[in-house]
Amino acid sequence: MRLRERYRCRIPVFIVTLLLLTGLTIQAQVSLLDREIHLSQTSGQIDHLLREIARKGKFSFTYTSQIQSQRFAAVMHKKQPVKDHLADIFRYDSIQILEQNNKILLIPLLKKPKTVTHVRSIKGLVIDARTRHPLPYSSIFLSNKSTGTITNQTGRFELKVHAGDYVDTLGISHIGYKMATIPLSSVDTSSLIIRLSSERLQIREVVVKPLDPIYILTKAIERISDNYDRKPAVYTGFIRESTQQDNKNVSLSEAIINVFKEPYVSKREDQIKIFKGRKGNNLVAKELVDFVVQGSLYNSLQLDIVKNRPTFLDADYFALYEYSLEKTISHLERPTYVIAFRQREGVRYPCFKGKVYVDVETLAIVGAFFELSEKEMSYTEGVYVKKSPRRIGVKPLHARYQVFYRLYHNKWNLSNVRSELLIRVRRKKDKEMNKFNSVFTSVSEFVITNKDTANIARFKADEISKPRDVLVDQIGETDLTFWGDENIIIPEEPIEKNIVKFNRKSNLFSDQEIRSIKIEEEKESDSYREKESKQNEHGENVKKDEN
Repeated sequence: MRLRERYRCRIPVFIVTLLLLTGLTIQAQVSLLDREIHLSQTSGQIDHLLREIARKGKFSFTYTSQIQSQRFAAVMHKKQPVKDHLADIFRYDSIQILEQNNKILLIPLLKKPKTVTHVRSIKGLVIDARTRHPLPYSSIFLSNKSTGTITNQTGRFELKVHAGDYVDTLGISHIGYKMATIPLSSVDTSSLIIRLSSERLQIREVVVKPLDPIYILTKAIERISDNYDRKPAVYTGFIRESTQQDNKNVSLSEAIINVFKEPYVSKREDQIKIFKGRKGNNLVAKELVDFVVQGSLYNSLQLDIVKNRPTFLDADYFALYEYSLEKTISHLERPTYVIAFRQREGVRYPCFKGKVYVDVETLAIVGAFFELSEKEMSYTEGVYVKKSPRRIGVKPLHARYQVFYRLYHNKWNLSNVRSELLIRVRRKKDKEMNKFNSVFTSVSEFVITNKDTANIARFKADEISKPRDVLVDQIGETDLTFWGDENIIIPEEPIEKNIVKFNRKSNLFSDQEIRSIKIEEEKESDSYREKESKQNEHGENVKKDEN
């Protein structure tokens, strides 16, 4: 089974190779910057590109650590003069380029001091008020802006807020829980403990007749043009892709990306370009299996189920599913239908099962959880696995997805998506290799952190990532302060320490968080006792008056 696939027409590229017969004597007369260099690829880490240019040009580069050589960059053409390669690689930098003997010097120019912007970092932990269990993937956002993030797997978050937004309100929501709001002006601590209460009572229903799940979904599809953007926008987003082998973390890559989002009434594809990214790993040579899961950057955009409707939201496939209206809950303080769906008995076709959430008032699709089981996954091996080593069996086991939207300026906007894919990798023992049997988990998390609707234009062809590009191949390793003021999903521990185990059974909360939780509970308990005391006192006064 698949999310609706869109097959692209590939324009054939004819590469004509010309043999350069000019000898070294003539080449020596040509300026280093004018020498024509044919690169093996048009993109990669800056230091790799510079190394290849220097090797083929028979000279060397000299530069300091101020040149961020671990970044990803791209050139317009494989074959062009050195000066054009450098202009492409450093198109966003202020760098002076000088020739000296048989060297090219790269000298970063002093930039004009930027206007100081005061950024406040708000950190916190979101937990269930009753059980104290962390609430992963809760939405954290500013009520009046597109700025936002989500909590990580242990319920923690960090949101960076600019000075002009201090008058705004912090919103915290999790499906099935009552939304919490906190004025930023009242946040006086460096670490918040936010306890969300589950919705115990079903809210008053707003009746839509006939109250039928297929009718609701049909109307929701009809209203897409009203409920979602009709104009393009550029989103800033954060994406993280991680891989586990037998529940041990082995690799992690993450990036800030820009997304050119086409209107929901348009059939044109969205575009992605990487702003910056980094990676880390915890690989042991004997554990490494060379396979790549088909999980490119564009997979996250494919989970925009409103634009790329899966079969459970496609009227042509409704007959394959059984739908039921489970209940009405409050989500983002709005009444929301919960519609469950599953494959009909006797249907031999890979179908999803899960729940879709529809806003009662606008009939907008505001979120979904859905998955493919091992039975349905048997139809999809070619879709999920891009390539695998010879003599190794690769079998997809499970695929789980979630996606949510947020209301902003009277339009529902993509907020966050998450996908999780389980794959079993097996290899029989032979003369050359030992037996191998492992389960790999590939997780992708994506959150929209900002939205820009001014001066919007599609990205240039040489700036964008391609649908088949793999994130880890486009980024490098870097330092602790890499993200600066950008909003991200905070990792369980810094990437510089490699990757630690998720779902730790001990040390779930830090000592500071435990103290904060106790203080909050004591405050609540004192407040409750004070309220109860006042009520008792009022009752006694009423009795005295009656007497």
